[in-house]
Amino acid sequence: MPDTVDTDSDEEEEEEFDTDDLPPPPSVPLRKQRASVSAEAFGEWYPKSPDQREELLEVTSRSFLFTSLEQKDLQVVIDAMKGPLILEPGHRVIQEGDSGDALYVVTDGSMDCVKLIDGVELVVKTCFKGDLFGELALLYGCPRAASVQCRENAVLWELDRATFNNIVMEGVQRKRGQCLAVLEKVPLFAELTRGELENIIDALKIERHPAGSVIIRQGEVGEHFFIVYEGQVLATKVCESGAPPQMMVHEAGDYFGELALLHDAPRAASVVANTEPEACLLSMDRATFKRLMGSLQGFLENQCDRYG
Repeated sequence: MPDTVDTDSDEEEEEEFDTDDLPPPPSVPLRKQRASVSAEAFGEWYPKSPDQREELLEVTSRSFLFTSLEQKDLQVVIDAMKGPLILEPGHRVIQEGDSGDALYVVTDGSMDCVKLIDGVELVVKTCFKGDLFGELALLYGCPRAASVQCRENAVLWELDRATFNNIVMEGVQRKRGQCLAVLEKVPLFAELTRGELENIIDALKIERHPAGSVIIRQGEVGEHFFIVYEGQVLATKVCESGAPPQMMVHEAGDYFGELALLHDAPRAASVVANTEPEACLLSMDRATFKRLMGSLQGFLENQCDRYG
């Protein structure tokens, strides 16, 4: 059984899926119009129950890779997913260094991402229900960055490279362009190269929060960093001294949630969606934040006083 790396350590963050060494994301020319496609055009079609389709739709709708797809194309992607693949503990799905021919969606159980470090295989990340893995090799055309194997009994769905390249990749390029238009205007990212910014964009997930819904709550443990993509959110900090609450509006291009991740501290304020019918956010989990945003830590620390 591979050893486990402390996911909060600096050493692990340097080793885990280092996108700094990846080639620039490939460009895919956008077509003016594409005829209707079917899963059979790129591979075999796999029937699914209504519950299975709903579950896969829920998972893919949260991933950056699929959020830019039109509904008909997303349905094709789901049709093309092979499964369910029911696997036992220890089964290795991906081998580090191999070429990548598929990505995987986890709908039950958990998967350990294992990397060879100083001759020893170490667990650098664990994927749970609702996560996907294996996309980096397809996005960047590079060898597998880590091995992935079952931590426990697991259920996966597999999407082949042909469907990914012909349907998903075009949507990824379109969404990259839309996100770049927003993020390039954000001072936080001003010093990053286009490739570095695209690596960050590929790691983001899109979240939609109805007006009035709580996104983060003051005092809770923070696990995500957020960028406002569309709409507004309202941050409110309740002061222990009994002074009036401090309030701050974040608009498109603003970010929040970094303090808890930088300082390993509870959330300093509550944030709610403040736009009808919803606010659209880009989110990044703690491990990804530390891995990809490390070069920006100094800027983030210097900007802490913007909250007052």
